[in-house]
Amino acid sequence: MESIQVIIIGAGPGGTSAAIRLAQNGFKVALIDRAMPVGSKNLSGGVLWGNDLAEILPEWQEEAPIERHIINKKVGFLSNDDSTVLDFNFNEWNSKPYNGVSILRAKFDDWLASKASEAGVAVLSGITIDSLIIENDQIKGVRQGNEELRADIVILAEGANPRLMLKHGLSFKGQKQFKRKDMMLGIKEVLTIDQKLLEERFLLEKDQGIAGEFVLGNIPGGIKAGGFFYTNKSTISLGVVIHLDSFPEDKASSAQHRTYKVQEYFKNHPYISRLIKDSTSIEYGAKLIPEMPIDRFPNFYGNGYLIVGDAAGFVFSNGIVIQGMNYAIKSGILAADTIIEANGNYSATKLAMYQKKLSNSYILKDFKKFKNVKKMTKNSKLFEIYPKAINTGFKEVFNTNGKSKNHAYKVILKSFKNSGMGFLSLLKDSSKIRRI
Repeated sequence: MESIQVIIIGAGPGGTSAAIRLAQNGFKVALIDRAMPVGSKNLSGGVLWGNDLAEILPEWQEEAPIERHIINKKVGFLSNDDSTVLDFNFNEWNSKPYNGVSILRAKFDDWLASKASEAGVAVLSGITIDSLIIENDQIKGVRQGNEELRADIVILAEGANPRLMLKHGLSFKGQKQFKRKDMMLGIKEVLTIDQKLLEERFLLEKDQGIAGEFVLGNIPGGIKAGGFFYTNKSTISLGVVIHLDSFPEDKASSAQHRTYKVQEYFKNHPYISRLIKDSTSIEYGAKLIPEMPIDRFPNFYGNGYLIVGDAAGFVFSNGIVIQGMNYAIKSGILAADTIIEANGNYSATKLAMYQKKLSNSYILKDFKKFKNVKKMTKNSKLFEIYPKAINTGFKEVFNTNGKSKNHAYKVILKSFKNSGMGFLSLLKDSSKIRRI
């Protein structure tokens, strides 16, 4: 192999986007992934929001293995057997460039890696890197067993469980593991269903799709979780995202069983069970998802390295919406641009421009703007009181029982009060939301 200038560890959307940008600018790049083929270890599916990929692949929406473009977004509160769901449909989303598309990661990541290979990137799959080469406080390459591959700089795009970053204490102030309060656990199931039935049930035309995200209320054991689904061509991806610190540390051994229970709670809820009727489960998996506040982000750069995507904590969650792939792609492109502009000087002082690029992009602007979001996403009332109170209140608003109706806001306030939440507590939470 000819001399490599940049090694990228992890061929997800972030790492591969960085590789393509660098190769397009004449760099010799090795993109290393532990899966064979690339993407086969990634939990299948996701909604890719935004059009950042067009910066490096202008025609990607014409070429990529897209399942469906999202035209409908549902956001709701589920509790017991009741649901209150807001339905958003924007006709503009039916036109290219699409605002969001559903993808199956195994297909998409492999396709994106093929585009990197076409650009001249050396794509090395089925390789798990054991350690980094560090000389004079500067990263100089990677090791696997007794073999070494050296480069001028390394991009760490390892995902939400960055083994090398933690092993070498490169970030998180030298921490060797994550804090439970900064991580979520995602469970995803893929259900196969007749394509015609899927489109009829969800009121979709060909290639159109739906994404739904929900707050799950009243889960036994005080588990804080949300649920999601989105449609693919002939499958439905469905799952839950659970705050890891919902599980007591002294009961960690039962977490797997309790996680399964949360997934079953979501699948069996009447609102969801009707949507997935006549489907069959064909895939099941789990992954870690970072939910770090901006003040606990890692250092994004150092002597001879940059960090992108999930490994950097770039997953946005406001309790209902979760996005990560768009942040990964954008951060990968910005990391590549930093290397291009560094002109061979990969000291931490020079690579600090990556931090500036992130700050000027929507990535850190989003996290700064929503820096207080955990005041709501970690608020137990969001899961224990809000769903039931909202559903009970609106049920009374719409019930016709021979009695005189009351104003809707009075009914909803009464429902919150009956759920154990007074008017002052509601005002305090409203104030938190305004500050998010």
